[in-house]
Amino acid sequence: MIRWSPRAKARLLGCMRYIAEESQDWPTVINWRDRVYAAVEPLNEFPESGSIVRELNRADIRQVVVGDYRVIYRVKRKTPEVLSVRHCRFQIQSIRSL
Repeated sequence: MIRWSPRAKARLLGCMRYIAEESQDWPTVINWRDRVYAAVEPLNEFPESGSIVRELNRADIRQVVVGDYRVIYRVKRKTPEVLSVRHCRFQIQSIRSL
């Protein structure tokens, strides 16, 4: 089962708020959220299927890209935990900056 950290949940909601402000269209926000959930669902079966986050270069920190956003997760004992959801334009300095 995929776990979502409290920070990841907060970042997901923050992204949803931003998309809502920009689009002024609630169905667009819901569609984007559903795409995020659909993109991470395969991680239940294939936790290492995402690409390694280049900036961190760690095998346990991976990402799935959904449009202009990165869903960053850690694989721990074959269980994925989503750590953050970030716009692709933001560079990641360290795991703490997620």
